[in-house]
Amino acid sequence: MGPATANVAPTLTSSDVRQTIVRYLLDHVENPSVSVGEVIDAVRERLPLCELTDWELGDYIARSAIDAGFAVEFDAEVP
Repeated sequence: MGPATANVAPTLTSSDVRQTIVRYLLDHVENPSVSVGEVIDAVRERLPLCELTDWELGDYIARSAIDAGFAVEFDAEVP
């Protein structure tokens, strides 16, 4: 018998999430404001294995956008 191999799903790091957010912001740099709801949707589409809650992700997005000089629209529907 050969060595056991586990079927392990790739894990995401906070830098993966941050890189995805920054990439989104760079792609939309012509717009001076960013919608938290739209970015949450974009991150979920690009990183379906992201385990952050929408609340956590929205906070991360807002902080990243503000740091990059964007105005932030807090329009996400978070329970």
